[in-house]
Amino acid sequence: MTTEAGRRRWEGALILITALWGWSFVAIQAALAELSDSAFNAYRFLVAALVMLPVLAARRVALSRADVVQGGLAGLALYLAFFFQTKGLKFTTASNAAFITGLAVVFTPLILLVWLRVRPGRSQLLGALLATLGLALLTLKGLSVGTGDLLVLLCAASFALHIVVLARASKRADSVNLAFVQVLVVGLLSLLQSLAGQEFTLPSGAATIRAVLLIGILGTALGFYVQTRAQVASSPNRIALIIVLEPVFGGLFGYLLAGDRLSVPNWIGAALIVMGMLVAEPRIPARGPRAVA
Repeated sequence: MTTEAGRRRWEGALILITALWGWSFVAIQAALAELSDSAFNAYRFLVAALVMLPVLAARRVALSRADVVQGGLAGLALYLAFFFQTKGLKFTTASNAAFITGLAVVFTPLILLVWLRVRPGRSQLLGALLATLGLALLTLKGLSVGTGDLLVLLCAASFALHIVVLARASKRADSVNLAFVQVLVVGLLSLLQSLAGQEFTLPSGAATIRAVLLIGILGTALGFYVQTRAQVASSPNRIALIIVLEPVFGGLFGYLLAGDRLSVPNWIGAALIVMGMLVAEPRIPARGPRAVA
């Protein structure tokens, strides 16, 4: 039974992790000046997997077939999300990437509708409308949308797919083993992509190495653990409110560290996206008409 103090402690830890995730948009964009996107993702997720190995060894819970299959499916969706995100960060600002990535919360009910035939409620439809208007104000340049913004939009859709897959996979597999398999799959697929495209290089700059280690150890390995524990200790509504802080932190760090400057319509668009995220919190059923695997 989680105490009130325990709930507050894990919520506070998740807020710190969310701030780190917001900062990571700026750090990744800077690291991509030295590393290819595939090499960065390989380093990030393989470092996280190595950090998680001692935890798995101490628990002595063998990987089951469900852990591998469900973790592999979730890892594939996660790989696509980070593939599109890091590609997009080359062509858009850290602030735009942060706000657009947050649209995963709005995409989730749409995927539930198409895949599991779960109809969205009025709040999710309203959230989608607000977020769509916000996206237009944030990204439209005349009648066109930047390439980077489109790539990050595909990232948000992939994150939404990951949310749905993971929500159902977590009911069939051990949570810690599931997290490890996901991280390992993303790292290995990114490494294969990097080697196949002859993009793999060693980081040399201190800032790049620091970004890889901080994001790999704290933002990925520890971030997975903290989010899992916070979701156990707190309610979905409170967790959703905390997660919404990620694009806010991303916009703040983009402004302070990367020189991102949004116009008045851009700021209104960013605010509408956050509002859409708040009202469109997805409700994922424990059982559905179709199975994930």
